[in-house]
Amino acid sequence: MPSSLNMKFEFKLQNLFAMHTKLHDNILVISITMMIFLFFCQNIGFSQTSQDKKIPDTYCLNEEELQLFNMINQQRQQKGLPKLELSKSLSYVAYLHVRDLYINRPDSVKGCNMHSWSNKGQWTAFCFPKEQSKKRSVWDKPKELTSYPTSAYEIVYYSADKTGPDEIIELWKGVAPSAALLFNTGKYMKNNWRAAGVAIYKGYASLWLGEGKDPETKISLCSTDSVITSFTSKTKNQTSITRGEPSGGSLGQYYLIFGSYPSFQQAREAQINLINDGFVNASILEKDGKFRTALNMYETMEAARAAKKKLPNKYQSAWILKD
Repeated sequence: MPSSLNMKFEFKLQNLFAMHTKLHDNILVISITMMIFLFFCQNIGFSQTSQDKKIPDTYCLNEEELQLFNMINQQRQQKGLPKLELSKSLSYVAYLHVRDLYINRPDSVKGCNMHSWSNKGQWTAFCFPKEQSKKRSVWDKPKELTSYPTSAYEIVYYSADKTGPDEIIELWKGVAPSAALLFNTGKYMKNNWRAAGVAIYKGYASLWLGEGKDPETKISLCSTDSVITSFTSKTKNQTSITRGEPSGGSLGQYYLIFGSYPSFQQAREAQINLINDGFVNASILEKDGKFRTALNMYETMEAARAAKKKLPNKYQSAWILKD
């Protein structure tokens, strides 16, 4: 017969095994529950984020804002820079910011300028430059508020009386930091702006410039049936306005090309050298990820060939591109 001591020992072993099994089962249940909970939270969070970043259907661009955008493109083209695409996302960020500046005055707080955002909207408050850091940047507002894929930079303006597009663009051209952003000079020479968004409200104007392509491709024009679309998109509305096209006719289709570069920065540096060498109409063309510098542009092949014959020996290797 088993001794009393052995029976007690076996009983304890059985209890210990039962407790271990129960603990294992409880841990398994908890783990499965946590996985389901996290999956649920992630999906709910994703839905809320997507919803928060949706631009309201009521948003539209007014004629004055469109005029300012077209003037910016005209000024860039005069300097031989690529045209910008009108961005719905960046324009909406500008739309929110000029209203926040007018209504809530975040720039009135000590240490905060007009790039700041108040704590009275569906965004994260930001005091610029006080809170600007490598980990947290006000230039991430487009990614926070819209589906725009990259950071962007802002030029902001205020005047109590000079509020028209002409006055705004002239001031931006005349101030070194804003001119550098507009025309890719100084520390912005390496930036290849692809998209821009604008807004004007009660004396405030905001321009955002970004290197990313906006997934939003259509912008309604206020008080009309018009829709501003991408270069290739078609619209069902009554009027279609091509995005990024300034008013005026063609600037020419034949280019004297002198140089091809893998980056915008290299092309921009080459363009500046050409301008300094007397080619005041030197421009940059972008196609298929390549950046070319053109000495000039012409309306006909004959005009381009005639100009090529007159080039100094240094530039005789230039070739003609039909766009």
